[in-house]
Amino acid sequence: MRQSLHLSIDPSPFLSVFNPSPDSGSPSSSSRLSTDTSPTSSYSDIICSVLCMYDFQTDDPIHLSFRKNEILDIVRTEPTGWWAAMKKGGDSDTVGWIPEAFVEPLSEEMADRLMSVRPELRIYEYEAEQLYNTAPTSRIPLYEDHVPRKNRNQGGYETDPQSQTSAWGPRRHSTVTPSPATPQPTPPRQHLPVGLPKRSPSLCRNKLTPPTPRDSEIFITPASTTPVDPESSRRKPPRLLPLQETQYCSDTSKSPDSASKRSDEKIKKLTGSDAALVHYNTVLMQANMPWYLKPRYGNELDTDNDGKVLRGSKRALVEKLVWEFPVKDPKRAAEDTAYRRVFLTTFRTFMTANDLFEMLVDHFCTDPPSELTEAEFEDWKEKNLHSRQSMVLTIFSMWLEESRMLEEEPQIATPLTAFLNHIKSPNPLASQGQRIVESIKRLTFTTPSNNLPPLSSKGNKRRKDPKNDLLRLEYADVAEQLCLLEFNHYSKITPQECIRYAKTQTGKPVEHLGTFCSTHNKIAAWVTTSVLDSTVLARRADTVDFWIKVAEKCRSLNNFASMSAIINALSSTVIARLHLTWAHVNKKHTLDSLTKQNEPTGHFAVYRNLQLNADGPCVPFVGMYLNDIVHIKDQYSDEKDPDVDPRQWKISYTQRQRWYEVAKIMLRSQSKPYKFAENKATMEFINRATATFPKDWQAKFWAKSQVVQHSEIANADIRRGLEAAGF
Repeated sequence: MRQSLHLSIDPSPFLSVFNPSPDSGSPSSSSRLSTDTSPTSSYSDIICSVLCMYDFQTDDPIHLSFRKNEILDIVRTEPTGWWAAMKKGGDSDTVGWIPEAFVEPLSEEMADRLMSVRPELRIYEYEAEQLYNTAPTSRIPLYEDHVPRKNRNQGGYETDPQSQTSAWGPRRHSTVTPSPATPQPTPPRQHLPVGLPKRSPSLCRNKLTPPTPRDSEIFITPASTTPVDPESSRRKPPRLLPLQETQYCSDTSKSPDSASKRSDEKIKKLTGSDAALVHYNTVLMQANMPWYLKPRYGNELDTDNDGKVLRGSKRALVEKLVWEFPVKDPKRAAEDTAYRRVFLTTFRTFMTANDLFEMLVDHFCTDPPSELTEAEFEDWKEKNLHSRQSMVLTIFSMWLEESRMLEEEPQIATPLTAFLNHIKSPNPLASQGQRIVESIKRLTFTTPSNNLPPLSSKGNKRRKDPKNDLLRLEYADVAEQLCLLEFNHYSKITPQECIRYAKTQTGKPVEHLGTFCSTHNKIAAWVTTSVLDSTVLARRADTVDFWIKVAEKCRSLNNFASMSAIINALSSTVIARLHLTWAHVNKKHTLDSLTKQNEPTGHFAVYRNLQLNADGPCVPFVGMYLNDIVHIKDQYSDEKDPDVDPRQWKISYTQRQRWYEVAKIMLRSQSKPYKFAENKATMEFINRATATFPKDWQAKFWAKSQVVQHSEIANADIRRGLEAAGF
């Protein structure tokens, strides 16, 4: 349990005229730190505990000797680099000055933990904890819990040398107040070794340690002098020399660059990854950014250990959309571009287009943070404002060119054009804005080009009129025309329709997707009808053989949508029950092999693999992808707390990213059309056959199947009777 102390420094005639020189080392042996229990003495509580990283032995009574791995309690700090400390858990009357560079501050939790660890293992435990704490973090550095300069002392992070608040954080209880009976002398000046950084506001993170002294040495001595005489060390403590003067510092430790290089080598050795090193350095660079260059709403953004966004408020997600890290990192740039594509594809699920437009304009016309100096304002304008304005225009261009702005939100074109026209020279972004205006005009008034249809794989061979007879058609021609029909519907599906499918499966929001899915059902109904309408057994078997050939050809053409429709129809109960028909089918073994590819096991793993490995044009079977989209909606959800400001409600970015990935795979073949010429006669035949889809198709097909089955049984009985009679 920590105890309150009474601390005072006795005055002396020497201290009254003491004027420290730059070379003064530790507290003078003439000054004396002592304890006093009188009520008039100055009062102090324990500020923090520290871990001794090196041995420090001295005979000077004003110093406190300690050994490596010891834990001390700090009762006073001075900007000179000397702290007043006492043994933790020992005699509270033994207080002395210790060098700050030889110890590391501890949090209360860490101090309690290390006290229960064997002394020789404490530094290892501490370093392991530091390695974990200083690993690359996932959070984007915040714009900051920023306190204005005039009030920044309230946070305890910046303080005047005369203030009793330490440089690395506020004291725990009260401050040291000078005794009214005893004047408070100025503490002896101690210049810290050159190269040690200023303390971070955090208690014990990211602090560089001084060079480790040799175990056989107590003090660091100049390389050009002889070892310190023990007698002289008793009279005057050896001063702590700057790093440049020490004999134990190699040439590589003289500059911050060499220290950074050694740190990079350690990280690379631990992780074995260049990407981890780049990410680590990027995070450190972000942490060291000035507060006015950091995102304002970074605290409303949740990320994983790799820095990828999981969820965030609308304003935080939009801010990340336009925020660009000043250091160019190819990996990070690729991740940011991917984030922007996902956002622009899915933002309609949680905000309107008008809201996004207004927020982007606000970012373009953003005001500088308050209370910036002239130099900080210029730095903010150069490193934040200019890059943000350029990124806003880039987002508008991506929205226009890649995310179907004119098709989905045509009302945005007018205010966007007016906004871009207000960006005039000499603004360097004026030309970028005018290029977007020209793109709007081009996309608005461009008419679709009518490319000449390519030749069929079989040339311009004249085909006979089918005359409503399916078996008069060529199975390869039917397969090719089905490819053209299916791809025509497939190419019109948009990623936004795929994402909307999570909420609605019918209606205008998913018009093209609905048409494509209904074609699958119409083809299956056409196959079933053509088989059941054949009254003659031999013709019925030939019809089944014909459709198996069409399905096999569709498989070779990567038209998995039509292949699935045909296989589903032939494998249905209403067809499979016609055993006498199947006894006369010649290609039943081919259907069996195709049916294995149509199995739903493993979430249609065979279909997924076939589509991903398809070379050339392809029409996928999309049933499993639509199921994925619905399941993602159930797996992830937005966080909407009625007790929280709606602007801070967390939107699940992971959900949108998964939707985007599924839609991207589902529509990846839209850019590869088939090279077949359309056969008008065959296409008209297919359109007539698939024009309607019976509403009560299950009942009708089952009734028709029963009639055909009874006919087959009757014919089988007649055949057996004739065979028994000798015919």
